Amino acid sequence: MIERPKPFEWNYCAICGEPLELSSDGEKERPYCETCGRFYYRNPLPAVCAILTRGDELLLVQRAVDPCRGHWSLPGGFVELGETTEEALIREMREETALEVRGLRLIGVSTQHSLHYGGVMVLGYAVQEWSGEPHPDSDALDIRFYTPDERPPLPFPAHRELLAIFDETHMNRKG
Repeated sequence: MIERPKPFEWNYCAICGEPLELSSDGEKERPYCETCGRFYYRNPLPAVCAILTRGDELLLVQRAVDPCRGHWSLPGGFVELGETTEEALIREMREETALEVRGLRLIGVSTQHSLHYGGVMVLGYAVQEWSGEPHPDSDALDIRFYTPDERPPLPFPAHRELLAIFDETHMNRKG
């Protein structure tokens, strides 16, 4: 039997290290630091993914990291503190594909439960322009364009949901 990680719980203040106590923030009981006057929330982690096409072909990367190492997915990753979601996608595309991307168009947002992180909110962007020669970089084992009939199954529900939105929108514009 595989032991699943438990969701992260705040027990100590990240600022001063004091133990947290439950206190009402006006809506419900949450971990609170009396010393710093700060509540701690369990929010979904923000992430981004790219839908980059060449004609009808879709760019996928073979993941070099867990979760789902070795599986094919949309390029993307977590948003870091201090960057916009667009900046995060530009960085992730460099890290995974060595491509420079521009003209990002928001396709949609998918929030999913995650065994590893509690919850992940993924913003999917269609890439309008890109330059460079795609090749796997630090976060990818391989990179490849797939026709719609060749696409392997994607391991993340958010990627499947956002790609379905893109496909539906893209097909409606073509027809």
